[in-house]
Amino acid sequence: MKVDFKYFSILTTCLILTPAIAVADKFDDAVNEYIKGYKECTEANTLRTSDLTAAKRKFDAYLKHLDRAKSIDPSILNTTQRDMDSNLRYCERVEINIKRAEATPILEKGFTYCDTAKESLKNGDVPTAQSSMEEYKRYRDDAMIITESIMDVFALASKVRACSRVEEKLAEASKEENALIEKMNAAIGGYKNVISQCEKAKSTISSPKFSLDQLDDVNAMMNEAAKEKKNARQNTEAFTLLKEQPNRPQSQELQTLVDTAAQCEGQTSEYIRTATKNKRALEKDINDGIANLRAAQDACEAAKKLSNRFLADADVAKAESSYNDSARLKSKVTNDKKLIATVQQYPNWSNSKQFSRLMNSTESCQKETAASIKKEKAAFAQQQKDAKVKAAREAELEKERQRLAEEKARKEAEEARLLAEKKKAEAEARRKAEEEARRAAALDDVPDDVTVDDDEFGDFGDEEESTGGWTDLVK
Repeated sequence: MKVDFKYFSILTTCLILTPAIAVADKFDDAVNEYIKGYKECTEANTLRTSDLTAAKRKFDAYLKHLDRAKSIDPSILNTTQRDMDSNLRYCERVEINIKRAEATPILEKGFTYCDTAKESLKNGDVPTAQSSMEEYKRYRDDAMIITESIMDVFALASKVRACSRVEEKLAEASKEENALIEKMNAAIGGYKNVISQCEKAKSTISSPKFSLDQLDDVNAMMNEAAKEKKNARQNTEAFTLLKEQPNRPQSQELQTLVDTAAQCEGQTSEYIRTATKNKRALEKDINDGIANLRAAQDACEAAKKLSNRFLADADVAKAESSYNDSARLKSKVTNDKKLIATVQQYPNWSNSKQFSRLMNSTESCQKETAASIKKEKAAFAQQQKDAKVKAAREAELEKERQRLAEEKARKEAEEARLLAEKKKAEAEARRKAEEEARRAAALDDVPDDVTVDDDEFGDFGDEEESTGGWTDLVK
């Protein structure tokens, strides 16, 4: 077969040129499609400042044309032909500007919360600052999600950096705030314990089944509440914060608890005062009874001591008088039915126990003393009887002694009389003898014989009258 090389050459040339033409047509189609979108892009840029929503809608239409153009020929993104590169850059800037236009109001609104946080932090209101800062960060993040290019705007970036510094300061303040919150929570917990103890005491003392025996328990509960309150009030930082920032949640909670505790304390204290007044009145009755029992016991002990031995009727009278005083004082107590009922109702009170001990010891003393008085009275009566017998016997003996004495005296008197008579007779005899002796010696009654010499008889003992002589001989 003979081939026409001329025809073949033309055919070959056509086959070679056809793909190139097709490619060129495809590029043009893509560009033409893009141009349709580009128009939407420019309109979006025009609307950006006046109607952002319409601008976004226009730009969305641009993006759809761009996507279709890319699907026709992706090379349009990387070419300088037909000003595609400048057109793309322009629309990229439009997109950025639209996003900035959308994000900026959001960020600006966030800045208002940042300013609030800064001012609250300055005033020491950390909770409000924290809340405001959280709102700022939410708006900031929403703006950044739209476009981070807002940070390319100097004014916005400066404000963001300023808010970051506020956030850093807030973080430091938050540490201190957390410490204060812990103290506030500690004070809140303390006052919750105060209220718990107080309400328990109030419930007990206001119950219809309340007994004065429980008053000490109620006071113990209130003392525990007072300790909890003291511990809570020592947390001065919490109460300073309560005063300075009364509107913060912890302050409001603490203030509510303080008021509730004060109300409970006031009501419970009133109950306690009434119960205490009643108890003191009953305790006074018991103490008066104790005083009477103590006096009764003292009188009984005195009677018991006196009854150890009776030496006279006065001893018996004193012992019985003391015993009767003791019995009277004890009867005064035992006849007081209200007093006895109180002691029986509240046996665990200290003065009730003391009352019971004195009652038992007084009764025991009176029992022993009564027996002792009875025994000693019988012994004393027997002693008196024996004394009377003895006295009678002594009287008889005394009478006999007197008789014998009188007899003896009579005899002695008789003997004395006889002796006196004898002495008298002897004296008379001596007198007569002396008289006779004197008469005999009186020779001068006879005339002297001149013929007789008187000296011839010698002195005859006249020289010494005390030794011999006549008179002595006569005697």
